Amino acid sequence: MSTTIDGGGVAERGIDAPTARARYGYDLIDLETLRYAVIEVSRDMMDALMRSGFSPIVRDIRDCTACVHMRTDAGWEMIASTEGCVQHAFTSQHIVNFAMSEWDEEALRPGDTIFVNDPWRGAIHCSDVNVIRPVLVDGRPEFILHTTSHVADLGGATPGGFAQGVETCFEEQLKFPPMLLYAEDVPVRSTFNYLLENNRVPAMMLGDLRALAGSLAVGEKRLKELIERYDVDQVRAGSAYGMDITEAAMRAGIRRLPDGDYRAEDIIDDDVIVQEPIPVVMTVKVRGDELEIDYSESARQPRGSVGSAWVEAVRPIVGAKMLLDPSSPVNSGTLRPIQAIMPPGSTVLVLPPASCSDHVEIGGRAVDLITTALGKADPEHAIAADCGHAGMLAVSGIDGRPGREGTPWASFALPGGGWGATWKGDGLSCCIIALGTGPRTSVWEHIEEEAPLRIWQHELMPDSAGAGKHRGGLGGIYAVEAISPTIISIVGDRSRVGAPGVAGGGTGMPFYAWLSEDFKGDTDPTDLRGWTPMFGMLDENGIPDPDGGAFSAGTLYPSAKVPLMTLQPGQAVRLVIGGGGGWGDPLERDPEAALADVEDGYTSAAFAERYHGVVVLDEERLDLDATESLRAELRAKREVGEWSVPTACPPSWRVD
Repeated sequence: MSTTIDGGGVAERGIDAPTARARYGYDLIDLETLRYAVIEVSRDMMDALMRSGFSPIVRDIRDCTACVHMRTDAGWEMIASTEGCVQHAFTSQHIVNFAMSEWDEEALRPGDTIFVNDPWRGAIHCSDVNVIRPVLVDGRPEFILHTTSHVADLGGATPGGFAQGVETCFEEQLKFPPMLLYAEDVPVRSTFNYLLENNRVPAMMLGDLRALAGSLAVGEKRLKELIERYDVDQVRAGSAYGMDITEAAMRAGIRRLPDGDYRAEDIIDDDVIVQEPIPVVMTVKVRGDELEIDYSESARQPRGSVGSAWVEAVRPIVGAKMLLDPSSPVNSGTLRPIQAIMPPGSTVLVLPPASCSDHVEIGGRAVDLITTALGKADPEHAIAADCGHAGMLAVSGIDGRPGREGTPWASFALPGGGWGATWKGDGLSCCIIALGTGPRTSVWEHIEEEAPLRIWQHELMPDSAGAGKHRGGLGGIYAVEAISPTIISIVGDRSRVGAPGVAGGGTGMPFYAWLSEDFKGDTDPTDLRGWTPMFGMLDENGIPDPDGGAFSAGTLYPSAKVPLMTLQPGQAVRLVIGGGGGWGDPLERDPEAALADVEDGYTSAAFAERYHGVVVLDEERLDLDATESLRAELRAKREVGEWSVPTACPPSWRVD
């Protein structure tokens, strides 16, 4: 029987050979080899999953993760992960512990594979399914392999899983406690039948389930090869060493911050049912080499589906990891120095039977909040907020194309928006929010081949980035036309207020959407003729006006969370996902950088003048004298409160 090792901390990131031998009982070279070897096991699992997955969510979007866990005195700890979607790597350990805490280990047999998707057992939401395979050594589970993925459909009233506007989990997808998917590598027919017979796209679901389970079989084979080569005690020692090294790196990053309490707050637009903003407040408490994330001031749980079961405890660690320890691998060592306080019945810990189907709004905001809070602890390295939401489309229907009549289909698109600017430079453009770093949107050609849709645009939105000495990243445009009747659900936020800047930087453009009843292929996003606004901050003429407009005035929908909209053939939807916030005073932006943005089509000359005080002649030359004069004028107005940095938005729109 192997020895149980608890993951005691390592004082520094480095460790010498004699100390390694004394602490772990093995040579440092072998320990280093083994800590990377278990990472390779997770990579092999991830490769197998992505190559064999049927749905675009796995194959294209990479909304999936593969992890390896080990039994320790602290429970099941994650020793390795390879994430397509980074949020899964931070929740995996909790899912495994919840599942195994109620499973009879004595009944486990080699090849048993467990399925679970219950958010109150650690899952993110019901559409993220988790498949778990214990690895037995001498008849006892010593390791757990885990893969997870969003699936194209899992029943319920809303295709695709994001059940906007519902109030209970009974109105969304099927919810499963831990149950056998495979028994000794034999499919459990009753489990498969129930999953497939309550599914709009059963063939796709079957393919993804087999891919998830198959990747675990690959992982077990690789892990057992490792154990046979080194023995289980040495593999466990190398894994414990790997977690300790990561813990030391995370603690070293936290120690660089001054002790203190750092508060950040933001809002979710609404929960669809109640058209009021939902406050989300985080206080990050730094004490030595530990962090406490306190949500005590956040709002009570919403009526609608935008809350979270409890996984926000670990969601903001994504932001802390990126800022404080971006280079070491993600494992349980990352989690050890961080605690969270979440009031039950709050928006970050909704109580059953509440719905948490649309978890991404709270999740995205949690990462922005910790980034903002840590920026207050280290102002010189502050990072502006990103677009704050996925701008996601969940689409499905029955194909009407010749030769495919009557075939059910489902797909997703994650167009992406702008990331916030940093002290080093401009923000990244048209990216998935930090909550899901790693994923990408579906491949156009795949969508158009597999679904009756035509993708007309997926490109950068000019004039959408928050102004600053370093501007935010540009948002994205995504326009899609229906060829057959199509059910669309839009998952979005930051439509009332865009991504805020830091250090004097401006706010990014908010989220907007328009509907064309008779689409003619036009692709100019500022030409609104023939387009009806779906939601957004608009003036009395229906023109985007983030600072002076009214939220969803005269629009088709009162929210950026649109459930079950039906597009008829020839109709189209255009989304404009906002840009990231700016960093620093926009009047200090290098005029040459502003000119380059105009030349590249990122901004208009009018935007450069209004937001950065840079006068561009003929979109090719700078008027430096006029720029200096205009900037002096704007600074003087700012001193007396007559000018502030406007929220990013194209200065001109065509409506007639």
